[in-house]
Amino acid sequence: MITFPTDRTDWPLILLLWTTGLLVAWQFAKVTLTLDSLQTLYPGSPVAYAVSGVALIGILGGAMAGFVVARFGLRHSVLWACGLSAVLALAQGLELPFRAYMILRIAEGVGHLLFVVALPTLMASRARAADKSVVMGLWGTFFGVGYALMAVIVPPVEAWGGLRAVFVGHGLLLVAVFPLLWWVLPRGIMGVRDSVPNPVEVHRRIYTNPRLAAAGLGHGTYTALFIALVAFLPAAMGAMWLFLVLPVANLLGTFAAGFLSRRVAAPRIVVWGFGISALLFATMAISGLPAIAVLAFLATGVVAGGNFAAVPMLNDAPRDQALANGAMAQLGNIGTFSGTPLFAFVAGSLWGLAGLSIAICMFGVIAAGFVYRTAGRG
Repeated sequence: MITFPTDRTDWPLILLLWTTGLLVAWQFAKVTLTLDSLQTLYPGSPVAYAVSGVALIGILGGAMAGFVVARFGLRHSVLWACGLSAVLALAQGLELPFRAYMILRIAEGVGHLLFVVALPTLMASRARAADKSVVMGLWGTFFGVGYALMAVIVPPVEAWGGLRAVFVGHGLLLVAVFPLLWWVLPRGIMGVRDSVPNPVEVHRRIYTNPRLAAAGLGHGTYTALFIALVAFLPAAMGAMWLFLVLPVANLLGTFAAGFLSRRVAAPRIVVWGFGISALLFATMAISGLPAIAVLAFLATGVVAGGNFAAVPMLNDAPRDQALANGAMAQLGNIGTFSGTPLFAFVAGSLWGLAGLSIAICMFGVIAAGFVYRTAGRG
């Protein structure tokens, strides 16, 4: 068994886990960035659902995943997620009927869900107390960095051969990282052999405990904004360069929140981040300046990082952190899934986009702020 001192942060392991997180982000990015080619391969089929198919598992099973990871342990959960994801990614390199391809995509959501619950919990467990917020800020960047990296590495693909290379390449990278994880992952973290309660009891236990639910509520509110605004805001402002700049600004805010959480309590960062974001969205609508949109995304990135940092701050035990990360996965996927349709109703109007963004941010100030305060009193 490989063990690590508890009085220092094991940065090599944490960086390996974060790098694995980039491959987790590619479970979404590999389809998002090849959607036109998939539509050509499957004409007349609803290929857009190939993106949300992975999120469906997160919506249905996010809370359950926290208990599953807590029962089987972090090491086993990460290894099973890696192995399953590798097999499914390689299988997607076969020329399959659309229905079979969708089944593989939905199944891929199981590995994705185990990853996003187990990896941040494991990263927090390998960091000393002073570094936990920084480590969680780093983890919060995995999705955006993964997307950006794939966009740089993968050229535009038009034929099936290019699609196969993307899918099989993703699977081979997961195969390559598996033995590294097998060798270095610590044993014996969690793995409590009690029974997993039924789904109703799981949700009751998590969502009646503010310490477990607070970060999830804040994260779900944030995700309702992010992807939808990246999709609609550049066209509404007549500044298509925002497609590239907005995610980068968001990433910078997320990473900065990890350092800020060393001095300011993470829940306070989340509430103030939502409030400042609302003011910036209002200023954006009044001024029409794309630069204000960039600042607003910087502020929402701080919100995202604050929520991640709040998980180990509110929950000392890795088991409880896994449950809280399960709630983040579930509510985050619900926010992502519902945000884009909501913003589509006002997509043609800058004032409409700004107004809905302000409303969501104020919900974050009030609702997430209330749950965070309740968690703090508990």
